Amino acid sequence: MAKNRSPTSILIVTTVSHIMQHVYVGSSILLPMIFEDLKLNYSEFGLAIAVSSLLGGLFQVVFGIASRRIARHILLGLGNIMLSIGTFLTGLSRGLIDFLCARLLSNIGVAPQHPMGTAIISEAFDEKSRGKAIGFHYGVAYIGNIIGPIIMTILSITFGWRSTLCFFSIPIFIVGLMITWYLSASEEKGNRSGKGEESEKTRLAGDVILLMKTRGIILVLTAQALNSGGIDLGILTTYIPIFLANFLEMDAYERGIVYTIGLLGGVIGPVLMGNYAIRIGYIRTSAISALLASLLTYILTSHSVGAASIIVALHLFALMFLSFSLPTLMQSYMASITSGYNRDLAVGIYFTMNSISSSLWVWIIGQLIDVYSSFKPVLIFMSSLGLISSTILISQFKKKI
Repeated sequence: MAKNRSPTSILIVTTVSHIMQHVYVGSSILLPMIFEDLKLNYSEFGLAIAVSSLLGGLFQVVFGIASRRIARHILLGLGNIMLSIGTFLTGLSRGLIDFLCARLLSNIGVAPQHPMGTAIISEAFDEKSRGKAIGFHYGVAYIGNIIGPIIMTILSITFGWRSTLCFFSIPIFIVGLMITWYLSASEEKGNRSGKGEESEKTRLAGDVILLMKTRGIILVLTAQALNSGGIDLGILTTYIPIFLANFLEMDAYERGIVYTIGLLGGVIGPVLMGNYAIRIGYIRTSAISALLASLLTYILTSHSVGAASIIVALHLFALMFLSFSLPTLMQSYMASITSGYNRDLAVGIYFTMNSISSSLWVWIIGQLIDVYSSFKPVLIFMSSLGLISSTILISQFKKKI
């Protein structure tokens, strides 16, 4: 086996793993069917998503810490295998508890992708090309968001949502094994370099304190906590399919097409915005994206039953073009101001905090939909959170970060 892998090959293989993770995100197109078949109300649905996201999200920082002693590629491969098992068990769910437990296992499986994947790529590329590499990693990975809904819509109508999820668990499992084997040749070079015995003596608590003192970290975490309730890809991929199905009353084919076009924007956005951010700064680009995404979220309130599908699709395309770029931009910034194991820790904390806040917002939004029986108050609330986040980021315009 070759002892060294090229940065490009590391990027491609790590991105394949990310694509499969986002195929799972694309399975959100099946949520209306699951919602109806399991006879859940919005509060129960929101609670199941929230609890599984919260507990699963906490494992992101756990994996970030574990990478100090366990090779990153092992953690990343294990995550894919756990996601495969969770996806399979979701297809076997018969009630709320089954669904919650299967989602929990899936979310634990998703947890190592971002801290491990981002860290592996950041170690493979220099500072000049790191932003482009991470933008490629996220933008191309979002192809999974498109592949998932298209194929799952067709299969679910033909075979049902249960068989569809069981089928998709197979390639995820295979990718987990592939990641474990292929990245093993580059792991020692990337994961262990420059630390030696000193890394074993580093106190985690001291690292966390040092990280929190790093300029811009608290800013990013606060802004993302607000984004996660309004314009983040997690909240959008959870509730937009429900919005299309239950409030715009689109059938399975129509919402599959509309949702997929929207997700296409999420593929293109991170790549283009990542390149744009190199010129004006990651925080500045994040602020602009958050502001525009918030306005587009508010304008969603103008759509009603019978709305032209193409208009809704283009609207979602623009919204996801911007909102899906935010994690890429903020992670690129955090990766640019950290190094070594602190980079793993930084990204792990970022996604852990995001999961905690997102879990709470998902549950709150489910409650709001039940109370108002309408998406309009919810969309206004989501938009407001995004506007507050963009204001925080705009306040930093004078700083070149």
